Amino acid sequence: MPLVSLDLVANQTFDYIIIGGGSINISQTAGLTLASRLSENPAWSVLVLEAGNSHLDLGDRPLITRPGQFGMQINNPEYDWAFTTVPQKFCNNKEYLWSRGKGLGGTSAMNFSIWTLPPKEDIDNWEKLGNPGWNHKNYQKYSTRPVTYTPLDPSINPSVPAEAFRVWNDANTRGEGPLHITHPRRILDVDIKMNQASTLLNMGFKRSRAPYEGDTEGTYLGLNTVHPTLHSREFAFTAMQACALQRPNLSILTGAEASRILSSSSSESGNDLEATGVEFSYNATTNDHESYHAHVRREVILSAGSLKSPQILELSGIGRPDVLSKIGVEVKVPLDGVGENVQEHLFFGCSFELRDDYSKDTYDLLRNDIEREKHIKLYSEGQGIYATGMVHFAFMSLKKITPDAAMLYAAEEARVRQDIKEKKYPPGLAEQYELQLQYNRADALDCEFVSLSGVLSGPSELLYPGFTASYRLSFTSKIDLPRPGKKYYTVIAISNHNFSRGTVHSTSNDPREFPAMDPHYFEHDIDLQIFIEQFKYIREIAETAPLKDIISDDPATRELNPGPGVQTDEQITNWLKQSFDTAWHTTGSLSMLPKDKNGVVDPKLKVYGTKNIRVVDLSVVPLQFAAHTQATAYIIAEMAADIIKGVFVS
Repeated sequence: MPLVSLDLVANQTFDYIIIGGGSINISQTAGLTLASRLSENPAWSVLVLEAGNSHLDLGDRPLITRPGQFGMQINNPEYDWAFTTVPQKFCNNKEYLWSRGKGLGGTSAMNFSIWTLPPKEDIDNWEKLGNPGWNHKNYQKYSTRPVTYTPLDPSINPSVPAEAFRVWNDANTRGEGPLHITHPRRILDVDIKMNQASTLLNMGFKRSRAPYEGDTEGTYLGLNTVHPTLHSREFAFTAMQACALQRPNLSILTGAEASRILSSSSSESGNDLEATGVEFSYNATTNDHESYHAHVRREVILSAGSLKSPQILELSGIGRPDVLSKIGVEVKVPLDGVGENVQEHLFFGCSFELRDDYSKDTYDLLRNDIEREKHIKLYSEGQGIYATGMVHFAFMSLKKITPDAAMLYAAEEARVRQDIKEKKYPPGLAEQYELQLQYNRADALDCEFVSLSGVLSGPSELLYPGFTASYRLSFTSKIDLPRPGKKYYTVIAISNHNFSRGTVHSTSNDPREFPAMDPHYFEHDIDLQIFIEQFKYIREIAETAPLKDIISDDPATRELNPGPGVQTDEQITNWLKQSFDTAWHTTGSLSMLPKDKNGVVDPKLKVYGTKNIRVVDLSVVPLQFAAHTQATAYIIAEMAADIIKGVFVS
């Protein structure tokens, strides 16, 4: 135990079956975390069904273990499901890549290892939408449970101001969990100039007072999921190895793709539906339709992520009757909120060429075979570029970056008021928009800026299909763009509280058919307008010292993407639509809301109309938040474990 063979699962009975051990979303981080916590009770048997591979041979998988190789797994079929959206109406019908991790640990094994927490107000809004106990006080209490924080010795990076490392309140616990977080061992010079020494400070921003205690406004040096002495990536599976891998009551079956939840009754007959097990395929090929069953005594817990959890519910007969009828699935529990209210973070990058006399390291060195081998050797000693990470974060209100903020929000409020008057919104959405509008007036942290010492920008279509191109330009690509021998710096803008709402719905009763993913990008124009303002602000950042002092002064080449030919709002808009992408932080598709507000799960994460089906992943988040989602996936799992154990106090 816990990795088991098919014969130990098929037709066997378990107390808890968790669908998803890391396969589809950062949410799958939640699946393994929850399995670890539930298996602490030796009287409970726990089964995890994971569609991807185990990736146990981590010593042979540097794409996972080296922190500085983030993004390299994207579009690689060994690690990435590589979903795509449907053509986007407001983006010239372009389709966008939605990468999701494939294997134990899910996207936590292929993400950028970022550990950030939301501002207090974002989490308190969940409770205001009708979810008692889901507030920042409880969130904060559980935020230290999955992790152990180890401060990085400031002497390792003497050029970084010592206060930059003081992001965790030493008066509080340093955590108690198996997942290690710390600052990467090496902080690159250009990140120091951007964050702490300090372009943004020169623009009037402050250092965040308490970025891991709910006060995230400002700029700070963020933590990564990195082991403090091994300097390797930490993710959900390595955390499980530290505490649960040898428990005899925990079973994990990889290559097991859940098809549907088996049940004994339906709410239409007046009784709540009761799950009896899970149907799944095992290492199935395209032509292999054989299915297997695992039975359950207590609960089936969906942790397949914001993209697949709705599909599994729909194939189980739980969802919108109109969707189920189209795919030929019997309606067992009608729930109109399934697959609705989808929210996403969006990002784009602008890349700038650095001066020829800038001698410090950037990721651009890794485009050179000799340099790459050199830094692989350095990494074995905890040094070099592979021992770095994404560490610069800045969160701010729209008002901080443009005097037009009030005008933009007023235009959106007028639209929302008119739409409410015309009854255009489904139940519950008006209340969400009211909270967002209130929050905007109170300076919500709608804008985020991150940076990378290399190239992470588009348009990727000019290179080769797939967003991977944008990443690989900074690593191993042989493409002559960016220019050989040159170094670059990318400032990335992220929009945190988009008004547009999307959907994720099944298009077939075949579980191997991907659902239709339609984020409705820019359906609300304010989402685009905020992006445009962030774009303009990035150019202001590039004109501010000390970052300005290391950027090339050649007007023809200093801006790689989008370049000097993009100036007007129309040109900016066209470039953005070709170059932005999702941050793969999808939430909301099975929202935790009152049932009459299009909710799918109650505050105990139980699916309405069922006795024993819960959802524990980012799909339950009812309103998007200003942070990268990895930490919140872990925290939701920790809260869910106590809810299931009956010890959660709201």
